[in-house]
Amino acid sequence: MTEVVTFEQSRRRHHPKAGGSHPRGKADFFNRQELRDILQSYSRGVIAGDWLDYAVDWNEAGAMFAIYGQVSALPMYSIVKRNKSGRRAAHYQLLGRGGMLKSDRTLGAVLKMLDSRRTALVKS
Repeated sequence: MTEVVTFEQSRRRHHPKAGGSHPRGKADFFNRQELRDILQSYSRGVIAGDWLDYAVDWNEAGAMFAIYGQVSALPMYSIVKRNKSGRRAAHYQLLGRGGMLKSDRTLGAVLKMLDSRRTALVKS
């Protein structure tokens, strides 16, 4: 017989820590203003034809906004918001396929670096 399960029950079944308390403290998420700023930068890349898709994820370490430029399993860039209780002093990081590109306490500095890399790709 088929069992009807709500999304919340399914999520808790497959991800028991989702929405609950984490042993290292409360997980950080992107707030509305941060998402707005990230999506504005992402939109400029989509309009220029550089980026095709994105994904948003979170775990105990923090939140991540991944940007995909082509059909690939690996993102071109990832904007990561780390927990404040982490060992690193930086709060935001910009990761590329080769590693960390920028680490800063402000999202604006990370997005400025992302925009400059996008325009450098278009000019060449």
